[in-house]
Amino acid sequence: MNEMKMLDLDCFDRRLPLVCDLDGTLIKSDSLHENFFEALFHSPQQLLRAIPSWLKGRAALKETLASVRSIEPRALPYREEILELIRGAKVDGRETYLVTAADQSIADNVVSYLGSFDGAKGSDGSSNLKGRRKLTWLQENFPQGFIYAGDSAADLPIWEAASGAVLVDNGVRYARQLREIGIEVMTIGPEKSNPVKDWLSELRIHQWSKNGLIFVPLLLGHIAGGFYAVLKTSVGFLAFSLIASATYIINDLADLEADRAHATKRFRAIAAGRIRVLTGFLASILMLAAGIGMALLLHLQFALSVAVYLVLTLAYSLRLKRYAMLDVAVIGALFTLRIVMGQVLNDLAFSPWLLSFSVMFFFSLALAKRHVEAMRACSKGKDAIKGRGYLPDDWPLILGYGLSSASASIVIMLLFLALDARVTQVYHNPTWLYVAPAGVFIWLQRIWLASHRMDLHDDPIVFALKDKASLFIGAIVALAFALAL
Repeated sequence: MNEMKMLDLDCFDRRLPLVCDLDGTLIKSDSLHENFFEALFHSPQQLLRAIPSWLKGRAALKETLASVRSIEPRALPYREEILELIRGAKVDGRETYLVTAADQSIADNVVSYLGSFDGAKGSDGSSNLKGRRKLTWLQENFPQGFIYAGDSAADLPIWEAASGAVLVDNGVRYARQLREIGIEVMTIGPEKSNPVKDWLSELRIHQWSKNGLIFVPLLLGHIAGGFYAVLKTSVGFLAFSLIASATYIINDLADLEADRAHATKRFRAIAAGRIRVLTGFLASILMLAAGIGMALLLHLQFALSVAVYLVLTLAYSLRLKRYAMLDVAVIGALFTLRIVMGQVLNDLAFSPWLLSFSVMFFFSLALAKRHVEAMRACSKGKDAIKGRGYLPDDWPLILGYGLSSASASIVIMLLFLALDARVTQVYHNPTWLYVAPAGVFIWLQRIWLASHRMDLHDDPIVFALKDKASLFIGAIVALAFALAL
């Protein structure tokens, strides 16, 4: 909970400037980490060529990263309380400065974007402006005193020498220590949040429902009653879900700028700065290691299919999602790979009917999501959809492809029932199976109607799990399948 007390900037001589730090103070994240991941995901080749310059020190590293690919200032997660404090100081006629250990180019870009500062000073490639070095610079340039806003232990010597201290986020722990030596203090505590909720949301636990496709081969292969098959598939489900969650985090890191410009994605924990980018990256590495290790222990072919999924989804996150139509084709393949995993994990034969249906069905659902994005952009008069390869006027083409692929999936299902299911002798009452294509057809029409009306706010699978009508259709299909058996 934020707390402001014991410091009114009006109590100080207005000739005393307000000096603000950047990382963790003005923004909720660390510009160095943001800069590194921006370069890693969008300019990896240049980043590799710049490795020798990293050995010259931290200041040189910051300068190199900024030259490889500078972060966009409007995409940073600013702390609103600090912005209000700066605006108030400007209204009162007090000078404000951004003094940071971030590279000078980043400091200049932030100041230019915000337009609320009288000047900026940052690291220059040879000197890292942090701690004692920053204090020396401040004392040389503001000999009459200054008010300093910071957030870390490195700021302690600066607060102790300042005329007033603004303690931000974790910096509030030093409030008592500073008051004891006579420093007037304002505290702006950590943003009120729920870490458990943030992490569950960031890991997309609700998306694990999609991974349930790994169990589909057990049902269609009629081995769902086998304890060992269910246990092995359940462990595979957990291993793959850990990997999938790791890729969601990596996707968020790769797409930070676009997410922060998005109407709803900007509230995600990493995009909003509630989870630091470095913390998210380390968590993804740990989950990848755990998931891949479990997959290797379970089945070599399962591990291979997981590896293919991982490579494809990372390629999608880093590059392929920017290409119209290719992105949805990849999504269809990724969903189908989940079914493949269930087959190889239990040594089941591949079904061309199931795999072809899956590709067309999920291709259609992916297009439904793109269609609603294009419709919304078109209704708002936008010229492009940020981070995607589509234009708003592409919506008729997307609609046509989406409905045709949905129809193709139904035709594939009907052909399977007519040519395969009725003659296998597995189903005692195969006529009941025709309820499935009817139910799927009705559900697909519902999805596309919601998409065209711009009522589809979630991923179609997530929408289905929340939609009572979708759940009812699913229950009817499941009952018909049971009656057929």
